Amino acid sequence: MLWQIFGFLIISVVTSNTVTDAAATNQVDPKQFVADASTRYYKLYNQIAEETYSSTDDEDFNTIFTKLATVKRIAAELVQISEEASEYNLESIRDVQVKAALQNLRRVGELFVLGEEYFSSVLINFAALKELSTDKDIEPYLGGANMKDQDDSPLAYYPDIQKIFQQSNDSDELKYYWESWREKNLVWSSINFYTIIEAFQNAAKILDMSVLEFWFRCYNNKEFLKEMDKVMEDIKPAYKQLHAFIRNELHKKYGGSVVNPRGPIPDHLFQQVREQAWQANSVIEPYFSKASLPPYDTFVAHFEPRSMIDAAENFYKSLGLTELPSEFFDKQLKEQDESAESGDCRADIFDLTPYVYMKYCKKVEFRKFLQTHGYLGRVHYAREKRNLPSYFFPSYDLEYPVGEAVILSASTPKHLQTIGLSKDFQFTEPILMNRLFRMGIHTMLNIPLYFVHTKVMNDLLNGTVEIERINKHYWELMEKYAGVEPPSDRPENAIDFPYSFYLDMEENHQTKYV
Repeated sequence: MLWQIFGFLIISVVTSNTVTDAAATNQVDPKQFVADASTRYYKLYNQIAEETYSSTDDEDFNTIFTKLATVKRIAAELVQISEEASEYNLESIRDVQVKAALQNLRRVGELFVLGEEYFSSVLINFAALKELSTDKDIEPYLGGANMKDQDDSPLAYYPDIQKIFQQSNDSDELKYYWESWREKNLVWSSINFYTIIEAFQNAAKILDMSVLEFWFRCYNNKEFLKEMDKVMEDIKPAYKQLHAFIRNELHKKYGGSVVNPRGPIPDHLFQQVREQAWQANSVIEPYFSKASLPPYDTFVAHFEPRSMIDAAENFYKSLGLTELPSEFFDKQLKEQDESAESGDCRADIFDLTPYVYMKYCKKVEFRKFLQTHGYLGRVHYAREKRNLPSYFFPSYDLEYPVGEAVILSASTPKHLQTIGLSKDFQFTEPILMNRLFRMGIHTMLNIPLYFVHTKVMNDLLNGTVEIERINKHYWELMEKYAGVEPPSDRPENAIDFPYSFYLDMEENHQTKYV
């Protein structure tokens, strides 16, 4: 896929312009400089977003490298903003807001400061970690005996093995895939992960800031992890009850040789429970039948992919938000290429500025209907921030929780009946309880994982734990916060992070947790 290669090369070229001696600013009034730099920042990132958005699968290399020439020019200007901001003496500036703006503008370079060699390595390693989940290199269990038509073709973790976790009740099969994927990728996951950590540490030194400050740079809250820890304490009583219920059901299903009725849940079965939250073979099937759930996909079967976006936009208009301009629908919105349609496709959103671009998934199903509501939340939130200067814009604030809140609201029986999607379906109390319990499993079991992922990175970057014992530390945290253990003894040099850790690492896991 050439446009994906272009996406990686864009950043590589950007980083070839390493920060050098500061450019002359002639000491422009700092307040005026901040305003001008903000305008320049938006213009430059709009150009990068446009180049990426316009890329397609069928572009030839001449087209790609023509675009790269444009990006190289943009990169030089971004680095220049960082250089110019660095010339100001912050101690002489009394205006607190201007001082904060200059501090942020000094960091416009982000990882660009590493130079071509280091940052190109970071990109390659990020891409490699993501590909660990999509490479078809895992031999099927029992030579494919459980596969359709006994197909013995190698499998990828995503989406092949993920689907097996959604459907299989064979503990040995799930354990096999859990172990096989980690053993297959042990060396490369370790090398790529360690290289990325080293890159963040080096970039922080160049920017003269702590590595944790750099990692959490998009959050205006120094107590972020403490607040997350408080949330974990708040949900602990309810989580322990849900954990005990699930452990008991797994013990009844698989026996004491697989599940200790008083100990942690083996991770392969913990993943099974999460993946099967909305499936017919879930551990809660004896209490809440999948067959009694509403036919959600039928509710949206009449939609086209584009009309699902219109339905989501109508929801935001009903809340009183300003209607998205026609320019967004005409010039900034389009379908994804065919290559993005495999597995659980998700929209591509370019929202680094108020001028948001979006490529949407062409699948029509209820889950995509709800996700579309969340995506438009990011679009609307970016537009609501359009009058803010650039140094505030990249902060992660409300777009994720707003999107999740809207998804919950858009999925309620009352709303579905109000807009006519479920007008012929009767939501009884047992059906509502079935829905809520499955939502609880899906949500409550994932929260500790996001927290552990965040804390692993925090503890590694601040030196609390040495990189050589990161896997042991990971499992200590998993047992403490999630009540989960590995299904077998793990070697000291293993890296047992799930595939989602690598897929989401670049965006930081807190964005899912807020």
